[in-house]
Amino acid sequence: MENISRGNVVAAGPDRAPQDQIRRYSVPAGLSPEEKFEHWRSWYGSAIDAPTRLEKAEKLVRPGFNPTALSLDGPGFSLVDVTNEPASCYWNGDPKPSDWLVYFRTSCAKFSFSGRSEAVSPGTVRFFDLSLPGNFYAPAGFSAVRLHFDRGLLGLDDRSVKRLQGLADIRENPIMRGLILPALSGWQRSGIAQEMQRLQPVVRSMMTALVGSLLETPADPGDLKLARIVAIKKFVRKNFRNRALTVDEVVAYSFLSRRALYYLFEDERLQVSGHIRAVRTLEALELLAEATAWKRSLTDIAGASGFTSPQAMRRAIRELTGLSLREAQEKPELLRIRAAELRKLTEL
Repeated sequence: MENISRGNVVAAGPDRAPQDQIRRYSVPAGLSPEEKFEHWRSWYGSAIDAPTRLEKAEKLVRPGFNPTALSLDGPGFSLVDVTNEPASCYWNGDPKPSDWLVYFRTSCAKFSFSGRSEAVSPGTVRFFDLSLPGNFYAPAGFSAVRLHFDRGLLGLDDRSVKRLQGLADIRENPIMRGLILPALSGWQRSGIAQEMQRLQPVVRSMMTALVGSLLETPADPGDLKLARIVAIKKFVRKNFRNRALTVDEVVAYSFLSRRALYYLFEDERLQVSGHIRAVRTLEALELLAEATAWKRSLTDIAGASGFTSPQAMRRAIRELTGLSLREAQEKPELLRIRAAELRKLTEL
């Protein structure tokens, strides 16, 4: 395994705890086809939170064998994002409960869990219980994202897990579609490893909300809090350019009263109105930083950012960055610094 740690693991930096790493895998150059498969098999076994083994699905490993993967380890959960070469995967069951939520990007014709074989189509999302034996055949180009989680964090017993595993496809669940699928589709952004301690309660909250919805059992409101905050921030991110977006629109979207919305965001650095304003200000700064910004009027930039007027944009820039509009236009390096600070403040 030393060859893996030398060439294919992103090492922990000064701001990254050793256990909170993104590992990026690709087959090293200079190996024979058989050696490529053995290297992939070793990496895969180290990245999956269950005793699994890969076997060759074809007699000869083709010279272009080149699977790729990313994995992210965090407290109580991990993510593995894989694009496979032809291989068969087997496991005998893990006495320590381990579970997957799998998002299939591509089709897989031979997926078998506990002796039940079925095909999965692109976009399918399934729960799987790895305490039971199973196997699957991955064709070339098979791609999937797997969220491994500690069922104890979600308060799940064996009966609940069995019910979840029996659901054929949960992609149309609104929490799955609106919150978790976007997260699984775009989790690879830079800097995520440094945010693992903050991500854990968010992942737990979203998963708790999803499980409660699927099992039709009430979830603890505290468990839903972070999931609701993320959903509202996504709604703002999607609609901030619409000048009609106000707190009232968020109240209607969230089915919460103004008072409940205020208490939901009481521990956030910005209340909802402030978050809307900050997202619009960030957009304005990014438009002002473009090389062609001189060709656009301030009225155009303000409108494209969701502000009702250039004056409203000026005030927001001053209040949120400490810069006047002239300083933002004439000091590009300072503008980039303030935009980076605001981006951090408004991130999901």
